[in-house]
Amino acid sequence: MNTDEARDTAAGPRNGLAEAAWRVEEASLALVEMTLDAVAEDSDLSVTQLRVLLAVDRHGPLNLSALAAHLAVSVSAAGRLVARLDDAGLLTRLLSPHSRREISIDVTAAGHRAIGHLRAARRRRIAAALTRLPPGTRRALAGALTEFTAAARTGEEPGTGHASDPPYTDRTTRRNQ
Repeated sequence: MNTDEARDTAAGPRNGLAEAAWRVEEASLALVEMTLDAVAEDSDLSVTQLRVLLAVDRHGPLNLSALAAHLAVSVSAAGRLVARLDDAGLLTRLLSPHSRREISIDVTAAGHRAIGHLRAARRRRIAAALTRLPPGTRRALAGALTEFTAAARTGEEPGTGHASDPPYTDRTTRRNQ
């Protein structure tokens, strides 16, 4: 029995939504591998540090409690991660304009450059895979992923995502425009 047959037997009959979810998960794992390869090759950041940097870029500026909640870690663990990234010049910690008792964490220009470099490395890997697809398939995939991204973002809490943004932008790009 090959791997696909074993998976089919273990998972039972797949059809419809379950089949689609399995296929999207497989594709997402390929994208995660491309991201991890880009991090390993093109960055001095650990995956955890990258996760912090990306969370602040996407949802920030944040206070420490909000960042800890986004990362599902303790406030003290988030504080240690932020301190390391602040020391590296990738994040900044400033007094919050709303409360003198909390800090506001945001990405620095160097942090935005690091994110941009990583995203470019990941896009090169994705583009290499896309070149192996026929043009029509590439267009269909891009369209389907755009719709998927919008559908995934509808479940976000207000103010946590950028659903109104075109799918090809990110916070770093918007800040630099």
